[in-house]
Amino acid sequence: MHYSNRSSLHAPSTVCALRPLALACSALMPCWAIAADTTVRHYDIPAAPLATALNQLGQQAQLLLSFPEELASGQTSSPVQGEYTAESALQTLLQGTQVVVVRQADGRYLFMRASDSSSIQLQPTSISGMALGLTTEGTGAYTTGATTTATKLPLTLRETPQSVTVVTRQQIDDHGALDIGDVLRNTPGVSRQAYDSERMEYSARGFAITNYQYDGINTIYDGVYDEGTTHVDMATIDRVEVIKGATGLMTGSGDPSATVNLVRKKPTHDFKASLSASAGSWDNYRSEADLSGPLDPDGNVRGRLVAAYQDRKSYQDHYSQKKNVFYGVLEADLSPDTTVTFGIDQQQVTPRGSTWTGNPVYYADGSRTDFSRSFNPGADWSRRDFDSLTYFANLEQTLVNDWKLKVSLEQRTTDHDTRLASASGGNPDPVTGEGMFLYWGRWEGHRVQNSADINVSGPFTLGGREHELVAGFAASHSRQTGATYDSSAFSMVPGSIFKWDGHLPKQDFPKNGKYQRTQSQNGVYLATRLRPTDDLSVILGGRVSTFKYNENYSYNANSSLDDTQSAYQQHGVVTPYAGVIYDLDDVYSVYASYTSIYQPQVAKDANGSTLDPVQGNSYETGLKAAYLDGRLNASLALFRIEQDNVAESIGTNPVTNEGIYRAIDGATTKGVELELAGELTTGWNLSAGYTYARTRDADQQRIYGYPLTTTKPEHVVRLFTSYRLPGVLEDVTVGGGISYQSGFYGQIYSSTVGDYTRIKQGGMTLVDLMTRYQYNEHLSFTVNANNVFDKRYLSGLGNFDTSYYGEPRNLMLSTKWDF
Repeated sequence: MHYSNRSSLHAPSTVCALRPLALACSALMPCWAIAADTTVRHYDIPAAPLATALNQLGQQAQLLLSFPEELASGQTSSPVQGEYTAESALQTLLQGTQVVVVRQADGRYLFMRASDSSSIQLQPTSISGMALGLTTEGTGAYTTGATTTATKLPLTLRETPQSVTVVTRQQIDDHGALDIGDVLRNTPGVSRQAYDSERMEYSARGFAITNYQYDGINTIYDGVYDEGTTHVDMATIDRVEVIKGATGLMTGSGDPSATVNLVRKKPTHDFKASLSASAGSWDNYRSEADLSGPLDPDGNVRGRLVAAYQDRKSYQDHYSQKKNVFYGVLEADLSPDTTVTFGIDQQQVTPRGSTWTGNPVYYADGSRTDFSRSFNPGADWSRRDFDSLTYFANLEQTLVNDWKLKVSLEQRTTDHDTRLASASGGNPDPVTGEGMFLYWGRWEGHRVQNSADINVSGPFTLGGREHELVAGFAASHSRQTGATYDSSAFSMVPGSIFKWDGHLPKQDFPKNGKYQRTQSQNGVYLATRLRPTDDLSVILGGRVSTFKYNENYSYNANSSLDDTQSAYQQHGVVTPYAGVIYDLDDVYSVYASYTSIYQPQVAKDANGSTLDPVQGNSYETGLKAAYLDGRLNASLALFRIEQDNVAESIGTNPVTNEGIYRAIDGATTKGVELELAGELTTGWNLSAGYTYARTRDADQQRIYGYPLTTTKPEHVVRLFTSYRLPGVLEDVTVGGGISYQSGFYGQIYSSTVGDYTRIKQGGMTLVDLMTRYQYNEHLSFTVNANNVFDKRYLSGLGNFDTSYYGEPRNLMLSTKWDF
């Protein structure tokens, strides 16, 4: 959790609170409200500069404290060592300083100088309400107090001049979300389409999401091989932050869809542990353990271990998947101003019966096929094995004048071993079921990605007012190597596709060469938030980036394939960013933002030439609101995206089996986004959103993406709510959600027509339900039901002219024991 002594997370309520006291107080702190909590915790906060000590108390008590720099300047706190409630710890820390807590009539609190409090009657202090910070674990909330993904400045959702969705830990638990795919399919504004059994594509604002981060560090995403990105397990994650639109300031490159930042769990200052077990439809079994707390008597060293194991089958015949997760992290306070973190994150996914694409759409006579949802075209040995191992380290150093240095290092090693055979090719005879052929082959890859992000941030004074700035350098380099295998042998599906059961002798794909692929992206960035007035904030920033890509394929002498090489370099690419936020009153703000788009791509045209980078501009404006001291956030966004050189699929190279693309100029997306997230009233949480995004080229034609030759749904509605019942039923929480998206189109080749035809998946609505029973303070039971009306629908269209069904109705029962 990040704590700042200049944070304005409660600025809206502060303005309201300050006005009646403006004549009596010369220096006030924003309102401070936390949940009624008499929990006794161990505190170890030595005497230190007051700003540093308050930040430490906020971390250990899991509170967000905000105060003007001048209030704490030149003052030293009293030590806090031992067992305290949050309130008593605060009072002890302030002893001997010139700062006191003043309670207002509405129950809120102000920090002020003791010399300014003589005209105000001090009342006994008690603590009420919950202050939300960055960390969402344990808050029970559907929103957060701040996010840093958009600019690396700690901004509230209202202060961020882009549409932001934060999926909190409570939402993850209520949804029963086990991996990032479960999270994104319920995220407002995000739609999902399937390549096959292992690979999913998630889209926002009409384009695939290709920017994925871990704790703000960019990672390379390959939509073709995926390498486990869409299988990331949620056992290790505190929250998922989704910044809609182009985010080149922090990511350097990427489609103007969204950036998904997965923020890992951190060690806690107090001991906590939990064990959970789940059982669900199709023999889906899972166990999970989470242990966290201090590792020394003073709590200066803290650790956390998370482990999970899942063994499941599927609604598809002869499919199974096993997943292993291990996560360990250590956090140490080397001094009151220095914190270091070291961690390891390992995840393994081993499926069997994997498909490569889906089911054929047409019979040989041109009529439509109608396979069962349980039909699995994959061979029983077909697989896409992924193994990811990440080492990460962070250093956070408090500097003079409340500036901070943050160094983040990460090494991510991923391996994929892919051996596929899928009875998905061709068009079967509608009577005999014969005439199908196998898509098959073997691929492997070993990739090492090293990333670093170094930045400094803090306040500065200009024109008599205080502002904020962050400046940094980010670098990422990856090298992927692997063998290539000959899979050119043509093989028919033995017998009728109607009798296919996945039994097929394992194939020996001979090695015929090797490949190497390197990618680098470096950039320096700068962003500042200027405050010309109390109500106006201007965020200006920019990034200068360098991109490098090199790919080499070399084949054995007996191979019929020629060696190939492709490369590009781009230096000095400038990405500007500008945003403005104006507070209309204590609740509402209007905003506008602009950034440019630059996305290198490796897609090739019919001549084998690499397409030029995608370039364009992204504009957004809207209205934001923070109700109930930020516990309920709302937003309305209008956006426009303009792009050139957008790749559109136009077929497959029959020799290399690679896609062929053309560059689309004048691609324009227009849309609107509405979102509401947080607490409506005590015990009632809601996350709801509606997005409309219409994408057309310069000739007003739909644009079909890649590798899926499909459009994206233009209307997306996501809603999920949970409510803890009152009175004698207070141990029961009920909830549910509705997901709607309008129709989308796929281009499927028809041999009878001799050309591509358009297939439509119509609009669909899915309904999920959940309920939780808190048996006692330790034990709880949760039931999640997905697609409760058993809607039959296609979740994928156009991957090698096939279609793919979405999941039928399914249930999951989970039990959790909290120590």
